[in-house]
Amino acid sequence: MFLAKILILCTACVLVSATPFGLGAPKVLEGEDLASAQQTLEASLTKLAAGEGPHYRLSKILSATSQVVSGFKNDYSVELIDNQGATKVCQVDIWSQSWLPNGIQVTFRCPNEPELVRKHDA
Repeated sequence: MFLAKILILCTACVLVSATPFGLGAPKVLEGEDLASAQQTLEASLTKLAAGEGPHYRLSKILSATSQVVSGFKNDYSVELIDNQGATKVCQVDIWSQSWLPNGIQVTFRCPNEPELVRKHDA
């Protein structure tokens, strides 16, 4: 019995160490994953702009990561264009718990502005 427990523990250690970033760790997005994350961001920006805002358009994604949490969390460093056409670099987080009502939470962190958190449905 003791040997079986040791074997299970060793197997778990090997599986965790074989994962490049560990379980639940952020993964840098590129290729198709980045394109999918861009669609997610643009869909959220469109939904928010149709409601109470903010009213941003995406200029460019500088970097993006994805993480499995209670749902999915995408973190972006982006260039956004506001209503006046000004471009600013912001951090945007999208935490998606699509099974909940208004289960998508979008957080904007832009320089010299207070953090802004909005929710919308999937």
